Amino acid sequence: MQINRKIILLGAGMALTLGGTVSAGAQSLVSPSADSTRVLTLQEAVELSYRQNPAMEAQRIAREAAVDRRKSAWGLRMPQLGVTAAYTYMSEDIKAFDLNGEKNAALEQIGQLPLPFPIPPEIIQAVKGLDLSLTLQQRQFAVVGATVAVPLYTGGKINAAVNAAKINIEKSDQEALRVQTDLFAEVVERYYGLSLARHVLRVREEVTAGMRKHLEDAEKLEANGMIASTEKLYAEMYLAQAEGEQTAAALQIGTVNRALGASLGQTADYLPVTALFVIDELKPLSYFQERVKRNSPILKQVELTRRLAAEGVRAARASFLPEIAAIGAVNAWDWQLTDLAPRWTVGAGIKLRIFDGLSSEYKHAAAKKEMRQAEVMQTKAENDLMALTEKLYNQLKSSAAEVHALGASVAFAESYLNAKQKAFSEGMAPSSDVVDARLNLAKAKVERLAAACTFDIALAQLLALAGETESMGSYMHQQDFQIITNEH
Repeated sequence: MQINRKIILLGAGMALTLGGTVSAGAQSLVSPSADSTRVLTLQEAVELSYRQNPAMEAQRIAREAAVDRRKSAWGLRMPQLGVTAAYTYMSEDIKAFDLNGEKNAALEQIGQLPLPFPIPPEIIQAVKGLDLSLTLQQRQFAVVGATVAVPLYTGGKINAAVNAAKINIEKSDQEALRVQTDLFAEVVERYYGLSLARHVLRVREEVTAGMRKHLEDAEKLEANGMIASTEKLYAEMYLAQAEGEQTAAALQIGTVNRALGASLGQTADYLPVTALFVIDELKPLSYFQERVKRNSPILKQVELTRRLAAEGVRAARASFLPEIAAIGAVNAWDWQLTDLAPRWTVGAGIKLRIFDGLSSEYKHAAAKKEMRQAEVMQTKAENDLMALTEKLYNQLKSSAAEVHALGASVAFAESYLNAKQKAFSEGMAPSSDVVDARLNLAKAKVERLAAACTFDIALAQLLALAGETESMGSYMHQQDFQIITNEH
C-alpha cells in the first residue's frame, strides 16, 4: 500500500519538463466518441470491481471450499459404515477331529486277531466307508457383510479438527475482506491515476497552444527585425519537444485506462468524473490506529492463525491418549461358510500407542513452536500496521500542505508568464524567458495535481487499513473539501 511519488509523476507523462501538441493518433485516446466512452464515478468503479473482479470470485469459491471442509470434519463424529466382500482359499479344510486313521488301524488289528467267528466282509467294508471326522470350515468360502465403527473417544483429535475447520472459515472471511479492501485501494489508485493522466494531458495541451502562439509572435517579431532568428528557432525547438510530450501523455492515458479496466473486470474507455480533492481536517491519528486494531483483516487473520496453531497443539497432544471406538459387523451373504461362524458381532476397542519412534513427541513440540511463532507474528503485524497507519496519516498531512503551497506557486507562475510574454512582445525579454516561464507554470500545475492524487490514494489506503472504505464519500462533503483541477 506504499505510495511512490516518483511513479505518480512518471505516470503523469513526464509532465515536469515540456509541453507540446498532440498527434492525431494520440488525440483519439483522449477524445473518443461518446458511444465508446463510459462515464464513471468513483463509487460506481468500486462497486463494479466488487461484482466483477476475479479476485472477489476466487474468494467466494475459497469460502465455499472452507465450508465443505468443515462439513467433512463434522463427518468424523458420525458412524463409519462400510461394506466388505471376501473370498478365501485355504490349503486344506479346517477339521475339529479326524479318527479315520485310528479306524483303519483298528480294522487291521481286528483282522489279525483269532476270532471265534469270522466278521462278514460286508461289515468290514461298511466300517471302512465310514467318515469319522468333523469339518468346521471348508477350504473355500466367501462372505459379504457390513461393518460399522463409532468413535467414542479420540483424545480430542476430532474436536481439534472440527474447531480448526471452523477457524478456517473465519480466516476465509477475513481473507475475502482483505482482498476487498486491497481492491478498493487499487481501484482508487488507478481511478485517480487515470484522472491525473487526463488532467496532465490538458496541461500539455495548454503548453502546446502557448508554445504555438509564442512561435507565431516570434515569427512576427523576426519579420519586423525586433529579434534575432535564433529566438524563433528556440521557440520552434521547444514546440517540437512539446509535441512529443503531448503524445506521450496521451498514450499514458491508454495504459492507465487498461489498468483500471483490469481492476473492474471489464474493458472500456473510462472517463472518471469524481474530482481530485484535498481536505485539511482529519480525525486524529489515534482514531485511525484504534480502528486498525479493531477492524484490520490482517490482524484478525494473524489472530486466527494463532488459534489454529492452538488447535494443532491439541491435535498433537491427542497422540498420547487412547482411542476408543464401538465396532460392529454383520454377514449379509456367505458361501460355504461354517454354520459355527457368528452372523453378527458388536464390541468396543481401545488403542494406545506405546512407542512410535518419538514421532508424537516431536510433532507435539513442533506444534507448540508454531503457536509461539504465531504469537510473535501477531505482535509484529500490529506494530507494522501502526507504523504504516502513521506513515499514511503523515502523507495525508504533507500532501494537503503541498497542494496549498503549490497553489501559490501556480498563481505566481501564471503572473510571471504574463509578464514575460508582455516583455517579449515589446522586445524586452528573450524567447527563452517565455519558454521557461510556461514550463515552470506547467511544472507547478502537474506537481499540484500529483500531490492531490497522492492525497486521495493515501486516504483510500488509510481507510482500507482501518476498515472504513465505505466512508470515502463522506470526506467529499466536509466543509473544507477542495476540488483540484488543472485550472484551479
